[in-house]
Amino acid sequence: MRPRGTGRARTRRGPPPRSTTDVQHRGPPETAPRHKEPRTPVRNRILSATAVCATTLLGVTLPATSAAAVPPPVTQDFNGDGYRDLAVGVPAGKVGTASKAGYVHVLWGGSHGVGKQGSVRISQATAGVPGTPEADDLFGSAVVAADVDGDRFADLVVGASSESLTSDPFAEQGTVTVLRGSAAGFSGGYTVARGDSEFARIGSVIAAGDVTGDGRTDLALSRRGEEEGGVVLRPGPLTAGSPDTLTAPIDEVNFGGTVALATGDFDGDGDDDLALSARATESRYTLVLRWQDGVPARLWRTPASAASLAVGDFDGDGADDLALGACSPDYEADAPVCADYSTGRAETFKGGLVHVAYGSGSGGFGARTQDIHQDTPGIVGAAESEDRLGVSLAAADTDGDGYADLAVGDPYEAIGARREAGSVLVVRGSGTGLLSSAGTASSLGFSQSTAGVPGSAESGDHFGASVALGDYDADGHADLVTGAPGENTATGGVWFLRGTPQGPGAAYSKALTPKGLGLPVTSELGYGLVLGRD
Repeated sequence: MRPRGTGRARTRRGPPPRSTTDVQHRGPPETAPRHKEPRTPVRNRILSATAVCATTLLGVTLPATSAAAVPPPVTQDFNGDGYRDLAVGVPAGKVGTASKAGYVHVLWGGSHGVGKQGSVRISQATAGVPGTPEADDLFGSAVVAADVDGDRFADLVVGASSESLTSDPFAEQGTVTVLRGSAAGFSGGYTVARGDSEFARIGSVIAAGDVTGDGRTDLALSRRGEEEGGVVLRPGPLTAGSPDTLTAPIDEVNFGGTVALATGDFDGDGDDDLALSARATESRYTLVLRWQDGVPARLWRTPASAASLAVGDFDGDGADDLALGACSPDYEADAPVCADYSTGRAETFKGGLVHVAYGSGSGGFGARTQDIHQDTPGIVGAAESEDRLGVSLAAADTDGDGYADLAVGDPYEAIGARREAGSVLVVRGSGTGLLSSAGTASSLGFSQSTAGVPGSAESGDHFGASVALGDYDADGHADLVTGAPGENTATGGVWFLRGTPQGPGAAYSKALTPKGLGLPVTSELGYGLVLGRD
């Protein structure tokens, strides 16, 4: 694949009836632009596509492309019409009477971006989707796009991290489901991974890529336990009926906290490598692994963990680079990275820090690094103790200059006296990466107090809790999408800022809320917390 990216008490209610009307489809049908040039996919983007006519599959109405259209080789276009679609995981969504059973909401892309071409809501109550919606399954806890069956249509990989597979309703083994893309939208689904122990919570963190080098998409999955966890691989093929056997935990990976995963070609050899970052019981670290003769081997390791990872070629040298968001140093290391030494000893940077390790075709990944924080010259804003810069990250070329740019979410940013209102930065790439040779950055900053951005900044909105970059309108410039799950008493929302030659612009922005999208509105829905990626 070469795309460019605690146990808790629960009360089970009877499963709701399987629905055949789980859809919202609005807006006029739209024809994809003619003579569009194929776009090079970029990692860590969101998903996109558009509609021509309606057809019914899975018991849901989905937009379809023209029968004469040839699907382009993109990774985030579920119906092959040339537009990216936006997938939003809603794990706290109610399905029938089952609270937090969860669902996925997909907004179709088009010439106006997302929000005007209709949408589809898919859950385990949707005909053709395996499983039964039960309280606290959290279907939609992770959503990833990948063409797992090689038919040139993006498929949607969905985690249900708290689904129980035994008679114990609290076992939380977790499952991973593939929803098949097609010219008519989604055409059924099947399970590709199941947790093999209590509290494994398979499906909470997912990354897709051909890391084993056999030409088939693999899934890297976090695997938890009562006291420790690790990362396992679900090797391809990921087709229906293929064995859903998981590998033993990958060597060196053993953690008791959070984990982040991403894939990229960090050494420029044309093969996917796996990046993982873990906050372990007694240490923090980030690894890059490449597979040699079917066995993972370490390419790079650094003594620091990240809340999020993003992959993109920020300096345009042909090798992927890796950004570590909200980077935390391992204070037990001899020389902690991501640390502030201004006091004479290693401290965590006030307000958070993004650490960037640069790839190299010569095999020297990580030999060059850069650190970005809110006191970096050229970065919008100022570092404050309660900020956490980089909780979310995404990479793509937003201004069309050929360099990947980095979107950086800080949902804990205070806007005036409004604590945890949240903000997003876009840091531009260049021939020297995200910083100039003098250490300065070029950036844009957005919040709900930015002129042109809908809404108003309020305490606890958490604008920037998730970010994604993708060209949803096929104009050659990646658009910015960010979630604010705390908006409107935690019902949440997603903001769309259209890309321009100068980068994402607030003048072309819109807010997409559950109420406006026709979704069931419940307290603590948290719409926008989980955005799809590849």
